[in-house]
Amino acid sequence: MSRRAVILLLALSLGLAAVLASAEASASHATTGITASSLGSGSPTFVGPAATGCNTAGCSLLTGPFSTPSTANLSFAAVSRVSNAEKAASLNAAGNPLDRGEILPFPLPTRSAADPPPVSVSCLPKGPGCDSITTFPGNVHSVLGLDAVDSGSMPTNPLGDVEPPDQGLCTGGNYVVEDNNIGEILVYNTALQRQSGVIPLDTLMGLTGRGWSSGGDTSCEYDPSNGGHWFFTEIVSGSTEASGGPFTGCFVSAAACYEGIAVSKGSSPFGPYNVYFQNANYNPNEPGYPDLFNDFAKIGTTRDAFLVFYDEFPNIGPGLGFGFNGAQEFAFDKNALENGLPVTDPTFNVAIENMGLMPTPDGTCADDGACWYEVIPGQPASSADFDNAHGGSGLMFTSLDFFGAGDTRVAAFDWTDLSALNSHNCSTCGGIQFGGTLLSGVEFYQGEGYGPYLGQQKAGPIPLGDECGAADIGADADSCPEGPIATNGDGMTQVSQARGKLYGAVSTAVSQRFGSSSEVHQGAAYWVIDASTFDRTGLFGLSSQGYVSAAHEDLEFPTIGAVGGNAYGPGLVPTKPAVMSFTLSGVGGPTGADNGGFYPSSAYGRLTSTGLLNSKIYVAALGQSPQDGFTEYQGYPPADNTGPRWGDYGWAIYNPTSGKLYFASEYIPFVSCTGADFTLTIGTCGGTRDGLANWGTSVNSITP
Repeated sequence: MSRRAVILLLALSLGLAAVLASAEASASHATTGITASSLGSGSPTFVGPAATGCNTAGCSLLTGPFSTPSTANLSFAAVSRVSNAEKAASLNAAGNPLDRGEILPFPLPTRSAADPPPVSVSCLPKGPGCDSITTFPGNVHSVLGLDAVDSGSMPTNPLGDVEPPDQGLCTGGNYVVEDNNIGEILVYNTALQRQSGVIPLDTLMGLTGRGWSSGGDTSCEYDPSNGGHWFFTEIVSGSTEASGGPFTGCFVSAAACYEGIAVSKGSSPFGPYNVYFQNANYNPNEPGYPDLFNDFAKIGTTRDAFLVFYDEFPNIGPGLGFGFNGAQEFAFDKNALENGLPVTDPTFNVAIENMGLMPTPDGTCADDGACWYEVIPGQPASSADFDNAHGGSGLMFTSLDFFGAGDTRVAAFDWTDLSALNSHNCSTCGGIQFGGTLLSGVEFYQGEGYGPYLGQQKAGPIPLGDECGAADIGADADSCPEGPIATNGDGMTQVSQARGKLYGAVSTAVSQRFGSSSEVHQGAAYWVIDASTFDRTGLFGLSSQGYVSAAHEDLEFPTIGAVGGNAYGPGLVPTKPAVMSFTLSGVGGPTGADNGGFYPSSAYGRLTSTGLLNSKIYVAALGQSPQDGFTEYQGYPPADNTGPRWGDYGWAIYNPTSGKLYFASEYIPFVSCTGADFTLTIGTCGGTRDGLANWGTSVNSITP
């Protein structure tokens, strides 16, 4: 749940100039004119014992392991949904269920400069970057995943509905696992048949017994090393579930904030697990200590390391400056985690880069708010996709729109010599380096997830909107109108790593030209980074780039899953190497195309080296109603800088065992009931939605 938009606009209020002379661009896929330059390489902020994480007395980064039993006994029956009466009693005891700061967009100051024009693509005549839509699903297999009722009725979630879902996905061997807010997973086989009921991460990580609670922002990954292991991470709050969990703890106060790291002891996603807790307030010298918050963690693996990224925010005070401490990168000894070693073991080491201390091309975090943010580790599709050059490398990818004015730059970063993490007392860790490459001249992207950068949705039944006065969510309005869909800006949310390349995409505004008329919609910009050039020269390159936009409609939260492993043999390249997935929504533009547009739907396209195959977007799971959750209406009537919470990220990943690509995205799976059939309870409308939320997720598979 990224907080960085407020930081970007604080910097904009200083009147800093835009980085571009003109934003009008064509939607080509050329990689000519790209400049690769070094961002430097040097020793990281810290290398040494994972238990301390710094050289100062009193540092305490990692604790564990704490053993938790298998959750296989929870399959289907043991995790029952809480009844409406029980939930209502909990809500009444806890007070206003909507008083949860982390799920709300933060107030943003007025922009000091006009936005540059968005990128322009031709839809008439049809050109690159303008893609047609078909409701034919193609050869995708789609199933309903976790939904608002699953989340709201978990026994470990007494506060009820949470938005956004923050869905994720991981796969390996014979399993696929979906993870979700506010801390739950669902296990499938590779045919997407359910193998479990909803499993709370509170249970899997043993939080309830500790008096702690799940904070969401979940991530998961399967690592094939050491016989195969599953990793799950999430924000953990040192506050009880019954007291309001993180919404009265870690998110808003000095209650302890952690990143929970659960590592399976074997190759089953059911566990048992070894659980470690990464303390966000491990360093007394960190600005904002002891009230720092670990937001939006994402993970990846290398041959030698387990990579964790999060953006660091002080709950109170300015931190490094402008209320933000920048991206934090951690490389833990993966073998130690997978072998369940105690953090005090002399071979259990970590390398840390505090990117808040690193200068950017536009300044520094402390001086003008130009902070590295959302620098996402690549997730390898298989062990064959690890980068083992330079003593074992870890790769990361990010966008650079520091001030919300759009940009034509991206950056890739690297850890090197990570095999040294296995050394006794980190005796050979002096060679570990952290560096990066700036790629300038890439295609323009812009979109801050507020105001004009919101996706639209087809009109339909909104029973909560009609009752927002009774629900006490509409700023004294008896009823509230249907609202838009948030895009959350142009930061990276997932990076796939496959066959020597990094795949990343961001939301961007796109001006679609239809002859003499034009329409501005939300689309996606994407880049494929060549990591093999880094292995040879020390600098990353650009393999391809482009835009994806749905004619007359909007796309939210793009993500890319790429084919990896050895499935195609040495030297062979798959003809359909990747899938881009997203939510599709819209009102059909000014002419009401597509029968008035789309309710939020799960959609995808096959990504080739020149854009979407046949320039076509497929609907994997068609939405049935508008988004009608409580964040649609909070603060109504909305100002330009507010919007609902939607998605926050999707996920896409390849499984070399099944030979399929899997992806997950948010959509609205059921028609909302109205009238007396709708009540402000969990499991209303015949159990298809909750009174305060109607989101669902779609889990999909496709053969490349």
